[in-house]
Amino acid sequence: MGAAKALALARVFGSSAALDSYLLAFLAPSFLADVFCGPLVPVLVPALVEFEYREGEAKPVDLYAHVLWRSLLLASVAAAILAAVAAVIATLDAGGRINLRLLGILTLLMTPILPLAAVANVWRAVLNSRRSFVIPALIVTLTPVVIILCILTAGTNYGVSVLAAGTSLASLAEVVVLGWGLRQAGFPILPRRRAADISIPEIGREYGYLATTTAMSAGTAFIGQAMAAALGAGSVSILNYGTRLAGVLMAIGPGALAITILPGFSSMVAARDWERMRQSLRRILSGSMAVAGVAGVLLIVFSTPIVRLTMQRGAFTSADTDAVASVQVCSLLQLPFILGTTILMRVLSALKANRVMLPFSGAALVVSTGLNYAWMARLGVAGIALAASSVQALVFTALAILVFRRGPRGFLRDCDANRAPSGWK
Repeated sequence: MGAAKALALARVFGSSAALDSYLLAFLAPSFLADVFCGPLVPVLVPALVEFEYREGEAKPVDLYAHVLWRSLLLASVAAAILAAVAAVIATLDAGGRINLRLLGILTLLMTPILPLAAVANVWRAVLNSRRSFVIPALIVTLTPVVIILCILTAGTNYGVSVLAAGTSLASLAEVVVLGWGLRQAGFPILPRRRAADISIPEIGREYGYLATTTAMSAGTAFIGQAMAAALGAGSVSILNYGTRLAGVLMAIGPGALAITILPGFSSMVAARDWERMRQSLRRILSGSMAVAGVAGVLLIVFSTPIVRLTMQRGAFTSADTDAVASVQVCSLLQLPFILGTTILMRVLSALKANRVMLPFSGAALVVSTGLNYAWMARLGVAGIALAASSVQALVFTALAILVFRRGPRGFLRDCDANRAPSGWK
């Protein structure tokens, strides 16, 4: 469905300055949602699994209530601040390379994404901790479906404003369906917090580690799009189209694996089954990366025909096809590496060792910015995509060495039934 949305955008808007404005406006709410709401799932799932394993049914519900209300409050405050800033930007001059007035209006229309994402991710974590994957998986299709319907209904009559409104409406639709699924699973939609608050310093620390890591990772993409904007009108759109296929494949592969393996690894951690965990990790990692590598090579070979057949119509020209195909080739190089990194990160989340990712993410941000600057001057937008793929390869290599190396500092060294991996607490 994400691919279908990209095709609809290409046909109606092409690589236009108006679509650039929408994509740039979407950066702020999506960045904040990724940083503050995205970590809720990998942090909350292991905690819910462990609480249920050790203390029964009541404790996970109390934890769920505590996290839901606190995250909703923080997300609402962040949305209010973002809305105030967007309202000020909307009063600025519409001239210049970037239409600041349009940028502010579009950002304002998408500020509801923040509190809706907080609720959706908490509910998604609760369902995933119970191995309920169907509804959380299906609701991901709602966002592109709603946006496509908005495009087909309104066309270009309302410009990109219909995309911004449709994005917020899609987030609301996800929350509604998730709430229904939560009720079907026997959980309250709005649980009552008990008078005696839950003390969760460990969860708070893990959330802080993962939020910081996510901020640096999202910052890498943010900087890439900002640098693309400096290359001229339509460059952000070209980057978005060129990375769309890789993004779809990442959602199908790494995204699905990250969701399904986390409860399993969390159960192994709760049971202290280290040997099974090590064997499972090696099997999943090697098999998944091999499949991703083969798929990546095939898609790179046929990259130009894929873009021509799927996008070259309407406002999307043959020149756009050449530009997008070159970006797509560079973007697809990262497939096996981002898959491996995602698996290793979920293992660290299950072990409550998210702090390990902080130096890697910081280094990735610095290296990515430098490579963007160096390669965009030679390769244009494709250089930004190539920089992202190179950084993913470096991050995976460093994480794999950390996890699998032998010796006293190896993360999963000498696993047995009585001793936890080094670095685990």
